[in-house]
Amino acid sequence: MNRARLVLLPLLILLTGLSITWSVWDHERQAARRELLSEFNFALGDAVSRIEQRMATYEQMLRGVQGMFAARGALDLDAFHGYLGAINADANFAGVQAIGVVQWVPADRRDAHMADMRIRTGRRYAIDPPGERNGYAPLIAREPINGAGNALLGFDSWASPVRRLAMEKSRDSGLAVVSGKVQLASDAGAPPVAGFVMYLPIYARGEPQDNVEDRRAHLLGWVYAAFRMRDVLATLYGEQPPGLYLSIFDGTQPSSEALLYRSSEPKNREVISANEYLVVGGHDWTLSMTAQPDFKARFGRNAKLLIAFTGAGLSLLLALLAWSLASGRSRAMRLASKMTAEVRESEAELRIAAVAFDSLEGMMVTDADGTILRVNSAFTKCTGYTAEDVIGRNPRILSSGRHDAAFFRDMWETIRRVGGWQGEIWDRRKNGEIYPKWLTITAVKADDGRVTHYVGTHYDITERKLAEEQIKELAFFDALTHLPNRTLLRDRLRQVIALSAQNHTHGALLFVDLDNFKTLNDTLGHDKGDLLLSQVARRLLASVREGDTVARMGGDEFVVVLGDLSRIREEAASETEGAAEKVLAALSSPYYLEGTDFRTTASIGATLFTGHETSIDELLKQSDLAMYKSKESGRNAICFFDPAMQTVVMERAALEAALRRAIDEDQLLVHYQAQVFNGNRVTGAEALVRWQHPEHGLVPPAEFIPLAEETGLILSVGDKVLDTACRQLAQWAQRADRAHLSIAVNVSAQQLREENFVATVLDALARTGAEPSRLKLELTESVLVDNVEDIIGKMMLLRTKGVVFSLDDFGVGYSSLSYLKRLPLGQLKIDRSFVRDVLDDPNDAVIARAIVTLAQSLGLGVIAEGVETEAQWQFLADAGCQAYQGYLFCRPLPIEDFEVFADTFDSKEWALETP
Repeated sequence: MNRARLVLLPLLILLTGLSITWSVWDHERQAARRELLSEFNFALGDAVSRIEQRMATYEQMLRGVQGMFAARGALDLDAFHGYLGAINADANFAGVQAIGVVQWVPADRRDAHMADMRIRTGRRYAIDPPGERNGYAPLIAREPINGAGNALLGFDSWASPVRRLAMEKSRDSGLAVVSGKVQLASDAGAPPVAGFVMYLPIYARGEPQDNVEDRRAHLLGWVYAAFRMRDVLATLYGEQPPGLYLSIFDGTQPSSEALLYRSSEPKNREVISANEYLVVGGHDWTLSMTAQPDFKARFGRNAKLLIAFTGAGLSLLLALLAWSLASGRSRAMRLASKMTAEVRESEAELRIAAVAFDSLEGMMVTDADGTILRVNSAFTKCTGYTAEDVIGRNPRILSSGRHDAAFFRDMWETIRRVGGWQGEIWDRRKNGEIYPKWLTITAVKADDGRVTHYVGTHYDITERKLAEEQIKELAFFDALTHLPNRTLLRDRLRQVIALSAQNHTHGALLFVDLDNFKTLNDTLGHDKGDLLLSQVARRLLASVREGDTVARMGGDEFVVVLGDLSRIREEAASETEGAAEKVLAALSSPYYLEGTDFRTTASIGATLFTGHETSIDELLKQSDLAMYKSKESGRNAICFFDPAMQTVVMERAALEAALRRAIDEDQLLVHYQAQVFNGNRVTGAEALVRWQHPEHGLVPPAEFIPLAEETGLILSVGDKVLDTACRQLAQWAQRADRAHLSIAVNVSAQQLREENFVATVLDALARTGAEPSRLKLELTESVLVDNVEDIIGKMMLLRTKGVVFSLDDFGVGYSSLSYLKRLPLGQLKIDRSFVRDVLDDPNDAVIARAIVTLAQSLGLGVIAEGVETEAQWQFLADAGCQAYQGYLFCRPLPIEDFEVFADTFDSKEWALETP
């Protein structure tokens, strides 16, 4: 019995050990197959994810260019090249062959377009291919990537059916669309290389895009990016992953005609293969992946032989031990149990090692409870934590604090449901730095479905996030103040309007314009102006509520959007006024501009709105009108929009357009009002402009001269009067009885500030042959407010040539004796406001006498304007004034009537007339 036990027991142990070894070996074989399939599926999903993320990055880049064009409102090609240089497209968007702009050109605009492009490019330009079509989409700008040439301007993408289909889908949807398989135009003449193009439409700024008809009507063109598929794949992988062969086909049916990319032909029989369908930019691709034995060698567990030899060896050893220790049965059984556990532990170790440590990406292995068991060197390099720092601890040591409990709850729910999770997450390095990464978590399960371990892989996406933020900053924020720009303002305003409509509350728009900002730029320089704008932006942000929007429109103009105001209009207006007053108070405090103290104020226009009653463009226009009204009321003020303002502006715009036509069509006339010496001799005249409107007759100067000064048209009007006066002087010089006459011409402050003012006057004199001493330029005191030294210099130059100066409206403006004695004046003119009441107002009488005395003491001539009665003339004569101008003597007359008056005038005739 003992002998049988000595034989049977070791034999039984040997057979049991071999059976266990076979079971473990078979389990390992099946687990290896499952894990190999898992790795293959992961590689396939990773390839799809990389392609989708990379194409999303390209689309984001194009949207940045689209946003830049939308902010500028036109296809500004200089801004396009500058923008791509600013985002460093070569470095941040590898794989792109070229980025360009395609302009939509209707058939009737083809010739004008080609002429414009020839002027712009300075070379021969033509649309290629030539021929008559219903429309064209020529390339007008191209930014080569990776050193490609830029010799394809004029290439008509519309002539290519594949490209045209993509452009039409993009135009009608407003989305980025990828074309089918094409050979890039830059590859023409070279061996064919499969490529594709991504298009994004550009629409006219401010135009509706609510439906397909609107989008087609307001299309300006497309911005596009061109790619070779092989280069895109090269930027994703670098070297081809060993053992994997990739193919990408255009569409959903793999074929040689649809092949976009193939890494190489498989050399051996395939181990695993699968297809995945992608939808990129509204276009279908098929990704085909095949695994070869090399892939199996990389990710196979390779533990079957080890298990077989180890199991067989342990079984034999146990049998020998059982035979040698037959007398110690219990001790032998314990030893066999221990050895079996070691086999199973070795199996688990091999399984974990096979999953975790063949990867070059950062990896972490935890047990089922989340305790960290292992990390690889890539993890240490990325996070700064060594294996000793993290083993035995929970992955929560990496938490950045940016994600709430709900985020992690959803993540683990997904892991429990599908066995894994992947996505973007923010973590913290050992040095405290918070960074973004792409994290993938995979659950490792036993045969019974129980989770035994979790494997996490991640890679740092900091550079990609920085590129995305840079694109967003350039497209939607002002570079100087970092406030939202026009594009983002419209989006924010659209949201506030939607909330107003939903909640039935009011909103408000404040249009803020700094007072006299141009003076700061002209005196202290643009660097101080930029510094002021930055400080104003910070004060505006501090003056409004957290949910309100502050945006910069451009220059010194800002817009504040107030939302969630009262449902009652009067209360909403009160809230708006309070917010605006707070802004005024903040902006009126002193500014410190790098050692310079500066004060300024602001003018604010406000308008209220409810829901979608008023469009965004109309709200901006209303607040802008109200802002100009506040400037007219004295600046540093708040003004609410009134519909009457719109009427005034429309009338003003119509008058301005009519005035421009009047200048172009020579509707402006010059009348002459006599200037009389001692009441009995005409010495000259003042040239006064009149507007002979073809429909409304003679338009008074008071109606159009202020408008001409505001719009800058006064320069053209002034040149017209100056030229006419000089020609008249030249004609009078030909007659002895009129050669003594002079002409006074009014000169505005804008004309004097022009750099070429002196040259303009001298050119008019030389061109007409007029005598300079007979030309008298009348200036108002307002010209002495700014840049006095420059004005005095110009007057001196003209005075040396013989031109005479008269100071008009003396006494009603900026009368400074210190400047008066420096100006090369020949005459002072007493303003009509003093002459009108000289007999009734003692103060006006004193002022008139004082001006006469002052002129005589300075050796200047003096003339009174607005003399309408004999009593006024007699008072002025008694005061010492000897020159007069007014209705008492002569109204403003056309040149023919004036010459008749001057030839026949004498003291007896005019004394009998009534004014």
